[in-house]
Amino acid sequence: MKAFIQDFIAKKGIWVGSSLLISRLSAFLLTIFVARILTKEDFGVVTFGLNFLTIFLAFSGFGASQGVLRFGSVIKDEKSKTILFRYAFSYGLIYNCVLTGIMFSAALLLYWNEISKIELIALFSIRFLGIYLVEQKKAEYRAQHDNQSFAKLDIFLSVAALILGVVMTHFSGMKGFIASLCLAPFFLFFYDFKLNFSLKKHQFKDFTTKEFWRFSWTTALTTQIGELVFILDIFFIGLLMGDHDVANYKVSSMIPMNILVLGFIFMQTEYPKLCQHHKDRKYQYHFIFNYWKLFAILSIVILGIGFFFENEILSIFGSQYKNTEIYRILLGGAVASLLFRVLFVYMLASIGKPIWNLVISVFMLLLTSVSLYVIIPQYGLIGVSYVTLGCLSLSGILPMFAYFYESKKL
Repeated sequence: MKAFIQDFIAKKGIWVGSSLLISRLSAFLLTIFVARILTKEDFGVVTFGLNFLTIFLAFSGFGASQGVLRFGSVIKDEKSKTILFRYAFSYGLIYNCVLTGIMFSAALLLYWNEISKIELIALFSIRFLGIYLVEQKKAEYRAQHDNQSFAKLDIFLSVAALILGVVMTHFSGMKGFIASLCLAPFFLFFYDFKLNFSLKKHQFKDFTTKEFWRFSWTTALTTQIGELVFILDIFFIGLLMGDHDVANYKVSSMIPMNILVLGFIFMQTEYPKLCQHHKDRKYQYHFIFNYWKLFAILSIVILGIGFFFENEILSIFGSQYKNTEIYRILLGGAVASLLFRVLFVYMLASIGKPIWNLVISVFMLLLTSVSLYVIIPQYGLIGVSYVTLGCLSLSGILPMFAYFYESKKL
């Protein structure tokens, strides 16, 4: 495990870890500030809008950033990498505009009699474009194995979003908060970004453009459905309960869901290297073994601190948020996800088998939807918490079985 950690540090993993922690901390602090400034109803409205956007967010650009990271990591020639970056960005931008139209059409269809929700989603389409630009740039840095530049960009944007959000919410309330969410991604242009737009098609040595887009949209669709599974709780609470309940559940889930950043730090740092060793079963098994050793220890610490200081942790959001039972259930689900889902979703993608993630995500989407629809009317938020716990656990165990099945063929 010592060599595992040293290798992580050598790959600038500390930079990646710092950026992800600062990103989550910035979002966390902004949520605390906004939860204290806005009413529960206003906070619930914005949360609903953000969760609607999240349904489409993972599929922005039809997954162009996913393809850049996967195939760009394998390409050794810098000129070929640059060509790939330009190609993926240009076509991804067009696809992103198409997806924006689909998102707005879905909003019109679902909320045709609620003008305020349609207007909110229309505003968030600006954020949708900004996040596409940011994710493309991040993927380019990571494909170049430049974790330090990736981290610096992420830190800059996270801090900028926090400052902008606090200032605009303080002076303009909910409208200011919405405006800050839309404008924050475009601070990218103050950092390092040039629009290299070109629709010229290219042929690549190690893969075809058909393979690139097949992997991109499959991985993106998997991520999208996976994200949808994790926001279905908020969606169904908003549909079957009320904005007050949305706010309560959102606050209770903030700490548990942010714990997953610890796993993402390692997986995002190691993923390009895992892609390079996608046919080396010994290398991949060794990585899994060391990951489990490290995160088993961290999970025990997380559960101990999380349960012992539960009242103090929830009190930082304000005295109106004190449902420790929901928090405890979700904390257990987060640890299960940290040990299995975070690890094996990345592992399957690294060996070029994202189709398993897609199939499992579709299954979990259907299972979660039916479960929430049946359970919420009778058991309320506690029932939602147990459904989430079960889904977090199962969505990690199934990819684990799929990975070990596929890895035997390496």
